Amino acid sequence: MINTTFKRSLRTLIAGLVLSATATLAQAESYPSRPMTMVIPFPAGGVTDTLGRATARQLGEVLGANVVVTNKQGGAGTIGMAQIAKSKADGYTVAVVPAAPLVNQPNLRRLPYDADSFDYICQLFSSPLVLATKPDSPFRTLNEVVDYARAHPGELSYGTPGPGTLPHLAMEQLLDVLDLQLRHVPFTGDAPGVTALMGGHIDLYLATGTVVSEKELPAVAAFADSRIEGLPDLATATEQGYELNADLWGGLIAPRGLAPEHKARLAEACHTVAVSEAFRAQLKSLGTNVAYRDAEAFQDYVHTMSATNARLINKLGLAQ
Repeated sequence: MINTTFKRSLRTLIAGLVLSATATLAQAESYPSRPMTMVIPFPAGGVTDTLGRATARQLGEVLGANVVVTNKQGGAGTIGMAQIAKSKADGYTVAVVPAAPLVNQPNLRRLPYDADSFDYICQLFSSPLVLATKPDSPFRTLNEVVDYARAHPGELSYGTPGPGTLPHLAMEQLLDVLDLQLRHVPFTGDAPGVTALMGGHIDLYLATGTVVSEKELPAVAAFADSRIEGLPDLATATEQGYELNADLWGGLIAPRGLAPEHKARLAEACHTVAVSEAFRAQLKSLGTNVAYRDAEAFQDYVHTMSATNARLINKLGLAQ
Protein backbone atom coordinates (compact mmCIF):
# COMPACT_ATOMS: atom_id res chain seq x y z
CA MET A 1 0.00 0.00 0.00
CA ILE A 2 2.75 2.41 0.94
CA ASN A 3 4.69 1.45 -2.17
CA THR A 4 1.63 2.05 -4.38
CA THR A 5 1.01 5.46 -2.82
CA PHE A 6 4.68 6.42 -3.29
CA LYS A 7 4.55 5.41 -6.96
CA ARG A 8 1.43 7.48 -7.53
CA SER A 9 3.01 10.52 -5.84
CA LEU A 10 6.16 10.09 -7.90
CA ARG A 11 4.18 9.88 -11.14
CA THR A 12 2.23 13.02 -10.16
CA LEU A 13 5.47 14.88 -9.36
CA ILE A 14 7.09 13.88 -12.65
CA ALA A 15 3.98 14.84 -14.60
CA GLY A 16 3.96 18.25 -12.90
CA LEU A 17 7.61 18.84 -13.69
CA VAL A 18 7.07 17.91 -17.34
CA LEU A 19 4.09 20.25 -17.62
CA SER A 20 6.05 23.07 -15.97
CA ALA A 21 9.02 22.56 -18.28
CA THR A 22 6.73 22.41 -21.31
CA ALA A 23 4.98 25.62 -20.28
CA THR A 24 8.30 27.42 -19.73
CA LEU A 25 9.58 26.27 -23.13
CA ALA A 26 6.37 27.35 -24.85
CA GLN A 27 6.56 30.74 -23.15
CA ALA A 28 10.17 31.20 -24.26
CA GLU A 29 9.38 30.19 -27.84
CA SER A 30 6.42 32.57 -28.05
CA TYR A 31 8.24 35.59 -26.58
CA PRO A 32 7.50 38.28 -27.47
CA SER A 33 3.80 37.67 -27.92
CA ARG A 34 2.67 41.31 -27.69
CA PRO A 35 3.99 44.82 -28.45
CA MET A 36 7.08 46.01 -26.60
CA THR A 37 7.92 49.46 -25.23
CA MET A 38 11.29 51.08 -25.84
CA VAL A 39 12.01 53.98 -23.48
CA ILE A 40 14.37 56.70 -24.66
CA PRO A 41 15.35 59.03 -21.78
CA PHE A 42 15.81 62.10 -23.99
CA PRO A 43 13.53 64.26 -26.16
CA ALA A 44 12.40 63.35 -29.66
CA GLY A 45 14.64 64.61 -32.44
CA GLY A 46 17.96 64.33 -30.63
CA VAL A 47 20.83 61.98 -31.41
CA THR A 48 19.84 59.42 -28.76
CA ASP A 49 16.24 59.47 -30.02
CA THR A 50 17.35 58.91 -33.61
CA LEU A 51 19.62 56.04 -32.58
CA GLY A 52 16.87 54.56 -30.42
CA ARG A 53 14.28 54.65 -33.19
CA ALA A 54 16.71 53.03 -35.62
CA THR A 55 17.28 50.29 -33.04
CA ALA A 56 13.54 49.89 -32.42
CA ARG A 57 12.84 49.34 -36.11
CA GLN A 58 15.55 46.73 -36.51
CA LEU A 59 14.81 45.02 -33.20
CA GLY A 60 11.14 44.77 -34.05
CA GLU A 61 11.93 43.10 -37.36
CA VAL A 62 14.25 40.56 -35.74
CA LEU A 63 11.84 39.74 -32.89
CA GLY A 64 8.74 39.83 -35.05
CA ALA A 65 7.09 42.30 -32.68
CA ASN A 66 5.97 45.90 -32.70
CA VAL A 67 8.44 47.98 -30.65
CA VAL A 68 6.80 51.25 -29.61
CA VAL A 69 9.12 54.14 -28.75
CA THR A 70 8.28 56.45 -25.84
CA ASN A 71 10.40 59.48 -24.93
CA LYS A 72 10.73 60.21 -21.22
CA GLN A 73 12.99 63.24 -21.03
CA GLY A 74 14.20 65.40 -18.19
CA GLY A 75 16.92 65.54 -15.56
CA ALA A 76 19.73 64.90 -18.08
CA GLY A 77 18.24 61.49 -18.78
CA THR A 78 17.65 60.53 -15.14
CA ILE A 79 13.83 60.72 -15.20
CA GLY A 80 13.60 58.19 -17.99
CA MET A 81 16.24 55.99 -16.37
CA ALA A 82 14.30 55.97 -13.10
CA GLN A 83 11.18 54.88 -14.96
CA ILE A 84 13.06 52.04 -16.63
CA ALA A 85 14.52 50.91 -13.31
CA LYS A 86 11.08 50.62 -11.68
CA SER A 87 9.35 49.02 -14.69
CA LYS A 88 8.26 45.39 -14.59
CA ALA A 89 11.08 43.07 -15.68
CA ASP A 90 8.84 41.02 -17.97
CA GLY A 91 10.85 41.48 -21.16
CA TYR A 92 8.38 43.95 -22.63
CA THR A 93 10.16 47.15 -21.53
CA VAL A 94 13.61 47.89 -22.94
CA ALA A 95 15.57 51.09 -23.47
CA VAL A 96 18.29 52.56 -25.65
CA VAL A 97 20.45 54.80 -23.48
CA PRO A 98 23.71 56.74 -23.82
CA ALA A 99 26.47 56.41 -21.27
CA ALA A 100 26.03 59.58 -19.22
CA PRO A 101 22.83 58.66 -17.30
CA LEU A 102 24.44 55.29 -16.49
CA VAL A 103 27.99 56.17 -15.49
CA ASN A 104 27.90 59.89 -14.65
CA GLN A 105 24.61 61.00 -13.15
CA PRO A 106 24.42 58.39 -10.32
CA ASN A 107 27.87 59.58 -9.22
CA LEU A 108 26.90 63.25 -9.34
CA ARG A 109 23.79 63.08 -7.13
CA ARG A 110 21.55 60.70 -5.21
CA LEU A 111 19.13 59.01 -7.64
CA PRO A 112 16.51 56.24 -7.41
CA TYR A 113 18.74 54.00 -9.53
CA ASP A 114 22.38 53.11 -10.10
CA ALA A 115 24.40 50.95 -12.49
CA ASP A 116 23.11 47.79 -10.75
CA SER A 117 19.45 48.64 -11.44
CA PHE A 118 19.43 47.20 -14.97
CA ASP A 119 19.99 44.11 -17.07
CA TYR A 120 22.46 44.82 -19.85
CA ILE A 121 21.57 43.41 -23.28
CA CYS A 122 24.33 44.73 -25.54
CA GLN A 123 26.30 47.85 -26.40
CA LEU A 124 25.38 49.12 -29.83
CA PHE A 125 27.08 52.38 -30.74
CA SER A 126 30.05 54.67 -30.25
CA SER A 127 30.81 58.17 -31.53
CA PRO A 128 34.52 59.05 -31.28
CA LEU A 129 35.31 62.51 -29.94
CA VAL A 130 37.49 65.04 -31.73
CA LEU A 131 39.50 67.93 -30.28
CA ALA A 132 38.41 70.97 -32.30
CA THR A 133 40.04 74.41 -32.24
CA LYS A 134 38.81 77.93 -32.91
CA PRO A 135 39.02 79.04 -36.57
CA ASP A 136 42.12 81.24 -36.23
CA SER A 137 43.98 78.82 -33.95
CA PRO A 138 47.72 78.48 -34.58
CA PHE A 139 47.56 74.78 -33.62
CA ARG A 140 47.53 72.13 -36.33
CA THR A 141 48.50 69.04 -34.31
CA LEU A 142 47.90 67.64 -30.84
CA ASN A 143 51.61 67.93 -30.12
CA GLU A 144 51.47 71.68 -30.71
CA VAL A 145 48.58 72.02 -28.24
CA VAL A 146 50.39 69.91 -25.64
CA ASP A 147 53.69 71.80 -26.02
CA TYR A 148 52.00 75.20 -25.75
CA ALA A 149 49.84 74.20 -22.78
CA ARG A 150 52.85 72.88 -20.89
CA ALA A 151 54.74 76.12 -21.51
CA HIS A 152 51.70 78.27 -20.61
CA PRO A 153 49.71 76.43 -17.89
CA GLY A 154 46.15 77.67 -17.45
CA GLU A 155 46.23 79.99 -20.45
CA LEU A 156 44.27 77.88 -22.96
CA SER A 157 40.55 77.31 -22.42
CA TYR A 158 38.29 74.45 -23.39
CA GLY A 159 34.51 74.25 -23.52
CA THR A 160 32.09 71.44 -22.70
CA PRO A 161 28.30 70.97 -22.74
CA GLY A 162 28.35 71.20 -18.95
CA PRO A 163 30.06 70.02 -15.74
CA GLY A 164 30.04 66.26 -15.31
CA THR A 165 29.07 65.52 -18.91
CA LEU A 166 30.96 62.81 -20.78
CA PRO A 167 32.97 65.33 -22.86
CA HIS A 168 33.92 67.18 -19.66
CA LEU A 169 35.10 64.03 -17.88
CA ALA A 170 36.82 62.75 -21.03
CA MET A 171 38.68 66.03 -21.37
CA GLU A 172 39.71 65.96 -17.70
CA GLN A 173 41.01 62.42 -18.18
CA LEU A 174 43.06 63.56 -21.16
CA LEU A 175 44.46 66.50 -19.24
CA ASP A 176 45.35 64.23 -16.33
CA VAL A 177 47.17 61.75 -18.56
CA LEU A 178 48.97 64.53 -20.46
CA ASP A 179 49.70 66.50 -17.25
CA LEU A 180 48.18 69.72 -18.63
CA GLN A 181 46.33 72.66 -17.06
CA LEU A 182 43.54 74.22 -19.13
CA ARG A 183 40.63 76.46 -18.05
CA HIS A 184 37.23 74.77 -18.20
CA VAL A 185 34.39 76.87 -19.64
CA PRO A 186 31.05 75.04 -19.24
CA PHE A 187 28.03 75.69 -21.46
CA THR A 188 24.43 74.47 -21.37
CA GLY A 189 24.92 72.18 -24.37
CA ASP A 190 26.91 71.56 -27.53
CA ALA A 191 25.18 74.27 -29.55
CA PRO A 192 26.27 77.27 -27.42
CA GLY A 193 29.66 75.69 -26.80
CA VAL A 194 30.41 75.20 -30.48
CA THR A 195 29.11 78.71 -31.23
CA ALA A 196 31.56 80.10 -28.67
CA LEU A 197 34.39 78.14 -30.27
CA MET A 198 33.50 79.39 -33.74
CA GLY A 199 33.45 82.94 -32.37
CA GLY A 200 36.91 82.53 -30.90
CA HIS A 201 35.75 82.88 -27.28
CA ILE A 202 37.36 79.58 -26.24
CA ASP A 203 40.39 77.76 -27.64
CA LEU A 204 39.30 74.10 -27.71
CA TYR A 205 36.18 71.94 -27.69
CA LEU A 206 35.77 68.17 -27.54
CA ALA A 207 32.98 67.29 -30.00
CA THR A 208 31.79 64.37 -32.08
CA GLY A 209 33.21 63.92 -35.55
CA THR A 210 29.78 64.70 -36.99
CA VAL A 211 29.70 68.14 -35.38
CA VAL A 212 33.25 68.90 -36.48
CA SER A 213 32.48 67.82 -40.04
CA GLU A 214 29.14 69.64 -40.31
CA LYS A 215 30.49 72.90 -38.85
CA GLU A 216 33.79 72.57 -40.75
CA LEU A 217 35.74 73.15 -37.54
CA PRO A 218 39.52 72.91 -37.55
CA ALA A 219 40.70 70.02 -35.38
CA VAL A 220 43.97 68.55 -34.12
CA ALA A 221 43.14 64.93 -33.22
CA ALA A 222 40.53 62.20 -33.27
CA PHE A 223 40.43 60.12 -30.10
CA ALA A 224 39.65 56.85 -31.85
CA ASP A 225 41.33 53.57 -32.81
CA SER A 226 41.32 54.55 -36.49
CA ARG A 227 40.62 57.63 -38.57
CA ILE A 228 37.03 58.82 -38.73
CA GLU A 229 35.42 58.18 -42.08
CA GLY A 230 33.99 61.68 -42.35
CA LEU A 231 37.37 63.23 -41.41
CA PRO A 232 39.92 61.08 -43.31
CA ASP A 233 42.68 63.71 -43.14
CA LEU A 234 42.51 64.10 -39.36
CA ALA A 235 45.18 62.03 -37.57
CA THR A 236 44.25 60.09 -34.46
CA ALA A 237 45.86 60.80 -31.11
CA THR A 238 47.56 57.39 -31.35
CA GLU A 239 49.14 58.34 -34.67
CA GLN A 240 50.54 61.41 -32.94
CA GLY A 241 52.08 59.40 -30.13
CA TYR A 242 49.29 59.45 -27.54
CA GLU A 243 47.33 56.23 -26.95
CA LEU A 244 44.14 58.01 -25.91
CA ASN A 245 40.52 57.25 -26.80
CA ALA A 246 37.33 59.15 -25.95
CA ASP A 247 33.82 58.52 -27.22
CA LEU A 248 30.10 58.82 -26.61
CA TRP A 249 28.62 55.32 -26.38
CA GLY A 250 25.51 53.42 -25.33
CA GLY A 251 23.30 50.43 -25.92
CA LEU A 252 20.23 48.38 -25.05
CA ILE A 253 19.20 47.75 -21.44
CA ALA A 254 16.13 46.50 -19.53
CA PRO A 255 14.84 46.56 -15.94
CA ARG A 256 16.84 44.23 -13.70
CA GLY A 257 15.45 40.74 -13.17
CA LEU A 258 14.65 39.51 -16.68
CA ALA A 259 13.84 35.83 -17.03
CA PRO A 260 16.97 34.10 -18.40
CA GLU A 261 15.16 32.98 -21.56
CA HIS A 262 13.92 36.52 -22.25
CA LYS A 263 17.35 38.03 -21.70
CA ALA A 264 18.93 35.41 -23.98
CA ARG A 265 16.36 36.14 -26.71
CA LEU A 266 16.94 39.89 -26.46
CA ALA A 267 20.72 39.45 -26.46
CA GLU A 268 20.55 37.28 -29.56
CA ALA A 269 18.32 39.82 -31.31
CA CYS A 270 20.59 42.70 -30.24
CA HIS A 271 23.57 40.98 -31.84
CA THR A 272 21.60 40.38 -35.03
CA VAL A 273 20.70 44.07 -35.16
CA ALA A 274 24.30 45.16 -34.54
CA VAL A 275 25.75 43.11 -37.40
CA SER A 276 23.01 43.93 -39.93
CA GLU A 277 23.97 46.08 -42.90
CA ALA A 278 20.77 48.13 -42.56
CA PHE A 279 21.62 49.15 -39.00
CA ARG A 280 25.22 49.91 -39.85
CA ALA A 281 24.09 52.09 -42.74
CA GLN A 282 21.66 53.98 -40.50
CA LEU A 283 24.32 54.67 -37.88
CA LYS A 284 26.84 55.66 -40.53
CA SER A 285 24.39 58.26 -41.85
CA LEU A 286 24.32 59.71 -38.31
CA GLY A 287 28.12 59.80 -38.07
CA THR A 288 28.09 57.03 -35.48
CA ASN A 289 29.80 53.64 -35.46
CA VAL A 290 28.43 50.26 -34.49
CA ALA A 291 30.38 49.22 -31.39
CA TYR A 292 29.07 45.85 -30.23
CA ARG A 293 29.66 44.35 -26.80
CA ASP A 294 27.71 41.34 -25.59
CA ALA A 295 25.66 41.42 -22.36
CA GLU A 296 28.48 40.47 -20.00
CA ALA A 297 31.09 42.70 -21.63
CA PHE A 298 28.65 45.62 -21.74
CA GLN A 299 27.82 45.25 -18.05
CA ASP A 300 31.50 45.04 -17.12
CA TYR A 301 32.29 48.13 -19.22
CA VAL A 302 29.49 50.15 -17.59
CA HIS A 303 30.74 49.27 -14.11
CA THR A 304 34.36 50.00 -15.02
CA MET A 305 33.50 53.40 -16.50
CA SER A 306 31.20 54.21 -13.57
CA ALA A 307 34.05 53.61 -11.13
CA THR A 308 36.47 55.64 -13.27
CA ASN A 309 34.07 58.56 -13.57
CA ALA A 310 33.22 58.44 -9.86
CA ARG A 311 36.88 59.03 -9.07
CA LEU A 312 37.04 61.95 -11.52
CA ILE A 313 33.80 63.48 -10.23
CA ASN A 314 35.04 63.31 -6.64
CA LYS A 315 38.43 64.70 -7.62
CA LEU A 316 36.77 67.64 -9.38
CA GLY A 317 34.37 68.21 -6.47
CA LEU A 318 31.29 67.82 -8.69
CA ALA A 319 29.31 65.41 -6.49
CA GLN A 320 26.27 66.99 -4.86
